[in-house]
Amino acid sequence: METRLSQFRCKPHTQGRSAGSQSVRTVEFVEPATSRAGRRFEPLGEVQLHDLILDVAASVPSKGSDAIVIPEMPSPLGLPDFVAIIGGKDWLRRRARSGVSATLVPADCHLLASMANSRPLKLETIARRAGWNEPDAREVARRLLRTGAIEELANGTLRRNGDIEPSGYVFGIEAKLKDWRRAMIQGRNYRTWANNYVVVLGDIGAQANLRARESVAADGGGLYTREGWVARPQRRDPAMSSRILGFEYVYAAIGLKPSL
Repeated sequence: METRLSQFRCKPHTQGRSAGSQSVRTVEFVEPATSRAGRRFEPLGEVQLHDLILDVAASVPSKGSDAIVIPEMPSPLGLPDFVAIIGGKDWLRRRARSGVSATLVPADCHLLASMANSRPLKLETIARRAGWNEPDAREVARRLLRTGAIEELANGTLRRNGDIEPSGYVFGIEAKLKDWRRAMIQGRNYRTWANNYVVVLGDIGAQANLRARESVAADGGGLYTREGWVARPQRRDPAMSSRILGFEYVYAAIGLKPSL
């Protein structure tokens, strides 16, 4: 299965405006495989803020020397203006080499999260960890065995394919000229599967800027303007099943043509 990592349309970006100096993080842009042919991301006046998105990805607080930015990526909940995955390029390549199709069913990801890569488990143990009865777990496990997302050992125990294990950080990004409240509400949805959200805001008055800063900061999200970081997003980790699902959507958007 061929990924689209070699088909980025933008040159690497290595400067974050808020840092005032060169960033070690390389940012690349790729349109999702799930987008309509010829369709471009041009929402009203928000296109004026697109240059800031690369700066956000270059300087958002998280570990990782690479970043990938995906516009209008279908997600488990909501359609973010952009999704940035930080430090995930190696994982995406391993994920593609695994040959396993994207796992986009929440129940499948829930069972995957109840398993382990290194320690095979009995089905009854997996079902108990998932909070399911054994027949339901068996049905989902059979589906995952067919796709290769899990494997069965000779003694009947099961373990998760190691390439499914997410690696990196994912942020949902909303670009708004003025409506920061709406962006913040949308961002909260993204936190169900992403590490956090960032609002990229246009030029607004001083009082509105202050209210946006106080509200987004109190919410733990990130706020970025032409002046740089106003509030940096706090580190948050979604539940493992939701984290797997979010990463699988990222993988599907970049490398496959899944049935959504």
